[in-house]
Amino acid sequence: MASLRRAKKRQLLRELSQVVNEDRENTAKMLAYMGEIDRRRLYLEDSYPSMFAMCTKQFGMSEAIAGKRIRASRAACRFPRILEMIRRGELHLSGVHQLAGHLTQENHEEVLQRAKHRSMREIEVLIAEISPQVDREPVLRELVMDGGDGTPGEDGFEGTVVSGPVPASSVKNLTIPLSPRRYRLHVTIGQQAKDALEELRDLLSHQIPDGDSAIVVEKALALLLAETKKRRSATVKKPRAKTKKSAKRTRVIPAHVWRSVFERDGGRCAFIDENGRRCGSAWQVELHHCVPYSREGPHSVENIQLRCRAHNQFEAELEFGEAFMAERRQSA
Repeated sequence: MASLRRAKKRQLLRELSQVVNEDRENTAKMLAYMGEIDRRRLYLEDSYPSMFAMCTKQFGMSEAIAGKRIRASRAACRFPRILEMIRRGELHLSGVHQLAGHLTQENHEEVLQRAKHRSMREIEVLIAEISPQVDREPVLRELVMDGGDGTPGEDGFEGTVVSGPVPASSVKNLTIPLSPRRYRLHVTIGQQAKDALEELRDLLSHQIPDGDSAIVVEKALALLLAETKKRRSATVKKPRAKTKKSAKRTRVIPAHVWRSVFERDGGRCAFIDENGRRCGSAWQVELHHCVPYSREGPHSVENIQLRCRAHNQFEAELEFGEAFMAERRQSA
């Protein structure tokens, strides 16, 4: 701002102090709003499958900032004293983010009191005291010259990079033993492989709710190995026998409906909010009956759309009530 260049020293210092105080007040207020919206899951009505999606897509927060603020807002919902400490400048956002997973009803008063006006380093020491961890193995990191053309890369070397408690003689091994039957795999992949891995994580999100990439890779390798063995041995799949259509009504959705719906909706949640904005999440996608099955809704392509799990549950609560769905989920 050009006007600041002409401002006097005392004015700059005074006004900066005011801005910092306003920032603390606004940070506390923002966390309070985020916590309440998250608690009520109001982001679902605006076509977002999660609070994280709302923060990054609607408000343009970075992934790191969104994650930090959401974690802090949830901690503040549990322990409202955090908001007052932020307002008074006694605790910073990064400190709340670090402390959040270590606060309990029993210890939060003491821990928050000890965290007042502490730096990140001091808070890390405090966390180590209240939640001690076992010693970790030392890490050996080596860069091996010769990446094919023998020229150095951007970091000074070209070639294999290996991290882990491994002897130097094994540094070129792709898999590094960590414990019995457990290995670390270190590879570099291209954009296409990265996109394929992320798409697989979405498609397998029901089976792997935490999105563990190691399990995705294990499943993909097992399928590729089986398929390659079949191809190499010239075996073919037996043609599937035709099944007669049953007159009895069943919850089983025909495979051709699944395929048609998935292709039409692009494998993504088709929930649209009142402003015409589509969710579009590919995480934990499920089939949703526009007219519920329990109310004679048919298994037709016209009556079925894709929903992420969050919006599928949200629409079920709108249709049948929160109490009924909560009871049903608990019994399941």
